[in-house]
Parts: sequence; C-alpha cells; structure tokens
Amino acid sequence: METDRLGQHVFQLEKVRTQEIILRYLKTPMNIADIGGATGAYSFWLHDMGHRVHLLDAAEFHIETATKISITENKPLASISMGDARQLPYDDEQFDLVLLFGPLYHLQEKEDRVKSIAEAKRVLKKGGVLLAATITRYASLFDGFWQGFIDDPAFENILKQDLEDGNHSNPVNHPMYFTDAHFHTQEEIEDEFTTVGFTKFDTIAIEGFGWLAPNFMKRWNDEESRNKMLDYIRQTENDPVMVGISAHVMTIAMKSG
Repeated sequence: METDRLGQHVFQLEKVRTQEIILRYLKTPMNIADIGGATGAYSFWLHDMGHRVHLLDAAEFHIETATKISITENKPLASISMGDARQLPYDDEQFDLVLLFGPLYHLQEKEDRVKSIAEAKRVLKKGGVLLAATITRYASLFDGFWQGFIDDPAFENILKQDLEDGNHSNPVNHPMYFTDAHFHTQEEIEDEFTTVGFTKFDTIAIEGFGWLAPNFMKRWNDEESRNKMLDYIRQTENDPVMVGISAHVMTIAMKSG
C-alpha cells in the first residue's frame, strides 16, 4: 500500500524530499488538490497544517482506505473521491496548488498524460502551482543493477522495452518489478508540459543520487549522515545529470496570471 511504501527503505527519501519541495510553495491556508493521491499520505499531512485538501484517486481500495483514515483519525479532508485525472470533477481555477503524483507515470499513452496535465492546469487558479512527479527513463536500468534484477532474463526484457519507448510492463507479475507505467525522458516532460501551454516550469531531482547510495539504511538512520546526504541532494537538484539519475523527478509549473 502507498502509505506503507513511503515509510520503507529508500522510499523514505522520496517522501522527505517530496515534502520539503511541497513546503516551498505553501502559504496558509491553501485550497489544494491531491490528484492520484492514493491513500492520502500527503493529503493528511497537508490537512494537519491547516490546508483545505481534496483527495482524488482512481483506485477504489485507496479511497476506501483514505476514508477510513479520515474518520478514525478525525482528519476531515475537504473531499475524498474516486475519479480520473483526465477528467477532474472540479471547477475551473479552484486550486492554489495541485499535486499530480502518480498519474503521469501510471498513464502509458502520451495523449492521456497530456489530458491529465491539461486538467490540472484548468483547475489551477492563475498564479497557482502544479507539482507533478514522473519516473526517470533509467529507473529500471539503475534498479536492475543495484538490486541484481538484471540477472533475470525476464527483467532484462522489461528493461529493453523501457529504454526503447519508456513504457514499462511486468508480464511476469514479479512483485518487485513494478506495475505498468511510463518512464519519462527530460525531453518528454518538456514536450508534454509545453503542449498543454505551460510556459514557466522547472524540473528538479527528488532523490537525486541518494537512492543509489551504498548502505542506504545505515546512512539514513544516522542523523548527521542523513542530513549530509540531503544537503548534497538539494545542492545538485537542478543539474540535468542528477534529474536523469533520480528515481523520481518533480516538475514545478506555474499557471500564468
């Protein structure tokens, strides 16, 4: 489950870095849409800071879980609903901030990804910010050698397809080989956001080199060592090389006023 995932191993780095990037764009209080927000890991965190958060996800199980968390932990979000990132149930120019963490790498067709970006732009207020996460084209390449998956011919076939067109599939249903997804190049990100009409956007590395650091958990569990890693990730987050290395990439797009 997504909530559990972000509390485990190297995914903790993804969560901490994503939170600190979000924090750069927060003013209180804000109207926020968390599109593809799974079970609400970021929605409830933002709610606790006093923001009005609308959580939307395409998976019924995620919505049921988020609703249960909302009730049992007394964290009433503005709304929790099932829906499609390509056709949002919100009014135009409703949100100060839109999070699009998931749809851009779960939608394999470019047309669908462009629709989801266009919808996020539609519901953003003028001057509002879209934060959109993608997975790097080279995720399977790094993961394959880092985790030893490359020694499995089935994984190598998956990797070859990923490098060819970015459309990742898992025909062998191996639990560690991820689900159907799209892995972006930096050029694709630029093309998709430009197609939608965004003229002001930046891409930065979320994990940067950090997810590939040897003995990650030992380093992460030591506060001084963890802070040193985070500091160097921040210093290098804008470097296109680090954006290509990072497992996840954040695109920050502002809607022109």
